Parts: sequence; structure tokens; C-alpha cells
Amino acid sequence: MFRRLKSVLVIVAGFFVGLILASLDHILPPTTVATGPTMWVIVFVDWVAPPLAGVLFAGALIYAQRARRLHQAERAAAEVLAERLAGTERRQAIWVVAAAVAHDLKNPLHNLQLLVEEAKDEQDPALRKELLDRIRENVDRATERLAELSRAGQQRADSVEARVDLSGTLEELRQRLSPTAQASKAVLQIDCPRGLAVRGDAHALRSAVENVAANALEALQARGSGGTLALRAERHDGVVELVVQDDGPGIPEQLRTRLFTPFSSGHEGTGLGLAIARALTRAGGGDLVCTDSGPGRTTFRFTFQAA
Repeated sequence: MFRRLKSVLVIVAGFFVGLILASLDHILPPTTVATGPTMWVIVFVDWVAPPLAGVLFAGALIYAQRARRLHQAERAAAEVLAERLAGTERRQAIWVVAAAVAHDLKNPLHNLQLLVEEAKDEQDPALRKELLDRIRENVDRATERLAELSRAGQQRADSVEARVDLSGTLEELRQRLSPTAQASKAVLQIDCPRGLAVRGDAHALRSAVENVAANALEALQARGSGGTLALRAERHDGVVELVVQDDGPGIPEQLRTRLFTPFSSGHEGTGLGLAIARALTRAGGGDLVCTDSGPGRTTFRFTFQAA
């Protein structure tokens, strides 16, 4: 805007300078105009001004044509770039969805692998039936995840207002995480008052907490020496806080500033677990933050609206 105003001012100033030079023979006294340097200035202006004006007018036309062609070329280039960006965004969206599906199916499929190994060697009919029931439960769980992802684009007005039994959800989560906890030789501790409820969507809440807890168990398993994963819930002034804490190796320094950035992972995973967990929690009116990430004490804190 300032550059355009500056150009206008230069043009106006040039117009007035030319007007003054063209009017010298009318402004100055006749005796001054008839002889001396002033006469030569007037003669020069009379002879040079018309062709110079013609050259400037022709230059302005050429500049306008070039500017129009340049504008058309820029617009065509912008359209091509927009098409390419749209294609890139579509490919990235497909990539994100595929990675999200893979992440959501990772935990039940991992549990299925462990349960199948146990069932293969189990001779006791009762225990074998229990293992088969748990296998069926994980298959149903994987099917449920796919169904929820297929409905992810649908808005549900009553989701945030639903009442979710947090204590029951955590007990269900204990059963889901038990195979992974046993495989990693970790102790799973859950401390939640009975009847404690929050507002939100039950599946979203369960998925969010499970993603964070599963990451912690993976860290404990990678260390290979067991450990403790603790989930503690408390209510404070209309807000429910759920702390997920483990005594594993901690979060690498280079990852701490981008923990919730998609595809940021310190291992071979997708790097979507924490990003999905925070998105699901915030969609329900809560939040998820990391309050401690040092060795021996990694802590994530959920906050939910109390029901």
C-alpha cells in the first residue's frame, strides 16, 4: 500500500513539474523569455516534451501489456500450485487416516498375539475357554475401533454431555492392558473412587487413556526390567484429574517439545498415540498435558469435566 501511494505521489509531482516547464513563457516576463538561458529552456521543452510524452505513453502501454501477461502467468502458476497442494493434502490425509487405523488396531492385535500364544500351550479346558473368551473380546474390540473410525466424521451433539463412569472405564482398561502388562513384567495400579463420573464420550475417553497407558507400557517393556504404571483419579472443584505415571526410562530430550505432534515417535511406532489422545480429550471439553518427563518418573495428566 505504501509503495503504491509513493508511486502516485511521484507521478503527480512529475505532472506538476512538466506543467510548470510548459508554462514558463506565460509565467515569466516577456523580456526574460525572449533572450538568455530561459529562452533555450523554453525551446528545449517545446521540442522535447511532445516526443518524450509519446515515448512515455508507449512505454506505459508496453508496461501494462507485460504486467497483464505477468499477472496471467502468475495466476496460471498459482492454479497449478493449488492443484498440486490439493493432491498433496489428499495424500497426507490418506496417510494420516491409515496411520490412525494402524495405531488404533495395534493394541488389540498385540493382545491377540499374546493370547493366541497362551491358548496354544494351555491344556486346562477352563483356562483355555477363558483365553478364547478374551480373544473374542479383542476381536470385538478391533471391530469396534474400525466402526468408530468410520463414524469419526459424524458430529454427535450428545457426546460431550454423556455421563461416563470413570471407575468402570478404568477397570475395563485394566483388563485390556493386562496382557501387555504381564508381557512387560509391569505392575498396573489403578486408584479411582467408585462412582466417580465425568462428562464426555465413553469410547473417546477410553481410547485416549489407553493410548497414553499403552505408550507407558511400551517404554517399560523396552527397558526390560518391569516397572510400575499407576493411574490415579481425583475430583477437585468440578474437575476430575486423572494422572498416568510410570517409572520407566523417561522421554528423550529431543522429543519433549513435540510430544503431541503427529508422527513424532522415539521408537518404531506411528507417533500418533499422544496426538490422538489429546485430540479426543479436548473434543470432550478436557485436556491432556505432560507434567513430568524425566527418567524414573513420567507423568501425564488428564482433566475432565465432572458429571
